[in-house]
Amino acid sequence: MRMTKPLILLVAVLSAPTYAVTDQERSALQRLNKELEAITNIIDEAQQAVNPGDRRQVNYRRLRADMLKIQEGILDAANTARREPRSLPPIEGNYR
Repeated sequence: MRMTKPLILLVAVLSAPTYAVTDQERSALQRLNKELEAITNIIDEAQQAVNPGDRRQVNYRRLRADMLKIQEGILDAANTARREPRSLPPIEGNYR
């Protein structure tokens, strides 16, 4: 799926070394979170349009869980004055 690479890149960026979050960065992270909320709405629309007879189905539960992990990481980064290195839970990345 085309979203896998950007999601992996996003997680890699969020696990960068410790540094203080600037107001500009916090604002950008909050905008990013809003965009991910919009993407979650699109995921909901796609799930409602599923043809149950299709052989290959998208695993929306897994996709939604990965989106939630990413959003939690973004919100944590935006709401923390100083980030410490930490281990992030891996995202699945395989939605079929």
